[in-house]
Amino acid sequence: MTVMQRLALIVLFAAIPIGILQALSVQRQERVQQEAVARVAKAIAYRAGAEQRRIVEGARQLLAGIAQLPAVQDGDPQACNLILRRLGSQFPMYTAIGVASPKGHVWCSSTRAGTDVSDRAYFKQALATRQFGTGGYIVGRVLGVPTLNFTLPFEDESGELTGVLIAGLDLDRLADDLGKARLPVGSNLMIYGPDRRQLVDLPYGTRVGKQLPPVLEQAFRSKEPGSVEIGWVDGRQRILAYYPPSAIAEVPFLVAVSVDREDALAQVGSDARRAWVVLGLVLAAALLGAWWFAARYVRRPLKQLALTVRAWRAGDGAARVGHLEAGSEFDDLARAFDALADSVVERQERLQSALENTTDSVAIVAPDWTVTFLNGNAINQMHRDSDLIGRSIWEIYPDSIDQPVGRGLISAMTERRRVVVTFENEEMGEYFETNAYPADDGGLILFSRNVTEERRAQQKLQRLALCDPLTDLANRSHATEIGSQAAADGALSALLILDLDHFKHVNDTLGHPAGDDMLREVARRLLASVQDRAFVARLGGDEFVVIMREMTPASCIELAREILEALERDVFSVRDRAYDVTASAGLVLVDQSRPGIEELMANADLALYRAKAEGGATYCTYTSADRDAYRARRQLEDEVALGAVNGEFELFYQPQVNLKTGTLVGAEALLRWHHSSRGLLLPGDFMDVLGASRHAVTAGTWVIEEACRQASVWWRSGMRLRVSVNLFAQQLSTGNLPQIIQTILRRHSLPAHALELEVTENITLTARPDVKRTLLTLHMLGVRLAFDDFGTGFASLTTLKDLPVNRLKIDRSFVTHLPEDEEDKAIVEAVLALARTLRLEVVAEGVETDEQAEYLRSRGCSEAQGFLYGRPMAGPEFTATMCNIEFADEASIPLTQGAGTL
Repeated sequence: MTVMQRLALIVLFAAIPIGILQALSVQRQERVQQEAVARVAKAIAYRAGAEQRRIVEGARQLLAGIAQLPAVQDGDPQACNLILRRLGSQFPMYTAIGVASPKGHVWCSSTRAGTDVSDRAYFKQALATRQFGTGGYIVGRVLGVPTLNFTLPFEDESGELTGVLIAGLDLDRLADDLGKARLPVGSNLMIYGPDRRQLVDLPYGTRVGKQLPPVLEQAFRSKEPGSVEIGWVDGRQRILAYYPPSAIAEVPFLVAVSVDREDALAQVGSDARRAWVVLGLVLAAALLGAWWFAARYVRRPLKQLALTVRAWRAGDGAARVGHLEAGSEFDDLARAFDALADSVVERQERLQSALENTTDSVAIVAPDWTVTFLNGNAINQMHRDSDLIGRSIWEIYPDSIDQPVGRGLISAMTERRRVVVTFENEEMGEYFETNAYPADDGGLILFSRNVTEERRAQQKLQRLALCDPLTDLANRSHATEIGSQAAADGALSALLILDLDHFKHVNDTLGHPAGDDMLREVARRLLASVQDRAFVARLGGDEFVVIMREMTPASCIELAREILEALERDVFSVRDRAYDVTASAGLVLVDQSRPGIEELMANADLALYRAKAEGGATYCTYTSADRDAYRARRQLEDEVALGAVNGEFELFYQPQVNLKTGTLVGAEALLRWHHSSRGLLLPGDFMDVLGASRHAVTAGTWVIEEACRQASVWWRSGMRLRVSVNLFAQQLSTGNLPQIIQTILRRHSLPAHALELEVTENITLTARPDVKRTLLTLHMLGVRLAFDDFGTGFASLTTLKDLPVNRLKIDRSFVTHLPEDEEDKAIVEAVLALARTLRLEVVAEGVETDEQAEYLRSRGCSEAQGFLYGRPMAGPEFTATMCNIEFADEASIPLTQGAGTL
């Protein structure tokens, strides 16, 4: 688009707002004119309506006066006819005035009596309403002219209907009277009766007697006068002003005045056309003026600028514009161009210097692959003695055309895009990176740099990203990548995840360096066992994964067995100590559904979880039941959390008895859960989940609070019983457990020795200093500590010696088969001997028979609890059952009284 065309567009664009304003002005004038026409039409309609009200009121008064005449009251036809003829001559607007009997016989008339009007609607209306009324359009039977009848029933002194007075208004005369008032050009006055038939049509008179058009129906039903623009029956737009029947008091007529819109707005349209003509002439003059100005003051300096630019682009670096009309914008543009040309020349000189001094090797290649420029580094890198300028790059490096670097350069040349190629120079034994940029002349600019050190560092980082630095096995990320690729190729057969059993014990006893040595030895044995049959990686911690490819399910299972056997076959020697190492594993076989690697690892983890639950040192193969169990556990976790929040837990108490005296000495507080749908649940159904949840500390604190509250009730009633409470591991990790217990004991006025806290072997295995400090503080406060389920875990005698324990609790699994089972007897007697040596008290759990109680008493066991002495009971039931019982040496509570389910 030329400058001249642009200036013309500017003028046109400048005229657009003027045109818009003109259009808005025309619209405003049309709106004002239309409102004025509507006001005039509304005024005419109002005057016509007022005239109709006057006519109706006159008819009412006339008929009311006739009704009082004695000739009418007495039914004297001769006198009545004479009077009505005189009235007819006095009121010529009425075609006829008459009196009809209640049966419709006109016995008195200003024209001719004897007519029957019983079938007329206005007569029936008068009989029905017995009030003054206005009929609709009708053609009189006597004179045959259009008439509007007014009726007035009259009665005798007793209230009986005597007759109906009728006055017929001559509609032609009414139209003549209304037409005397001149209507505006193009306007139409219309009056419609209550029957919706037209009574007046001025000035045309063609629609008298016709039904109300549909376009006026809304106006007829309207409650208020108004104006509207409508499409009339002739297809033209008209401005309508109207007064509906409800707007004129006691006049049931629609009075409307319509004006042809085109006629009403004719003058506005004429004025608008003249304004548009003037605007067009002004615009044409402006365009001619702009064209002349542009040719004289714009085109000439621009032409000089364009000629200079073409010369400069053609290679004339000395081409300059010079001065153009000093002080003008074009002179500023010429000066800016000359300054730009000077700066480009200066920048080219600096670029030449920069290319020579850069550490990169720079080469410029023409579109025909001829070398046109080489900086010093490029010449040194090429190690060529002859002059390379002017020679083809493929002549210098003939073998590169079919290599990645050659293909990259060809792509950059043909596709005109930047290409980055990294390649190895075999002659030099080093790596180079070449950036090829398209040049403006169609050739290429090449920047090359030595990236050998970066490449080696990148390879090292890649190795670190994919390998486990401790064992040199692949890491989780690499294993996921390998597994995903095998799954995508359809070669993945199985996935085995292993976790060392009790590895934390090695770290806790010998330290993490010793644990690292063991992990390295485990990795070595895994690789030796697997060899080239599978891929081994370390997922983290003491967890490893074996990815099996292109193997049968039987082979996968056999390899899993071999791996576990390889770990168990020989003891591990770590820091001059021997360890038997076992592992638990979860195996997932890949089926036809081919799930993703993340899903497979998750399924293997579920199988591993089951192997751990079964005691470890084995593997389990994943089934859908593992996923169901996982979902059930997750649901239970959610329900436990909700139960803790909603206060659905309750404490039951099981009696603890002194075996020597048979007296009640204490009670163990056992948690129960009133599940909303499953009823009362025992600890085995939810305790593990609660202990691992974030509500463990809150629930554990509530248990201590509630147990101490119940114990204080017993103490106040004279039952000096000890209450035992099981602790969660998280409670010992908070650091403030002693303060909480002190506060609770003080709140319930309970001595510290009335509370016994039970810890499991799994809790003591942590052996963290903060846990030991917490237990020691509680012991110093006077709170008694019991070692629960002793003998079922992996606690060492060192752990037992280090902890301030007052009592050992023999697990029910060792008591159930007493006194018959020799192994259980040996374990129980060993525990009792250990307790005597360490001066610890012992409580045996799960005592259900007199024989078990007698055996334990004979072996020196001090206390026992179990169904023999009472089932777990709620606090009030426990108090009611146990308050009056003192156990004798040979007596016990019958099972019918104390039996129940723990």
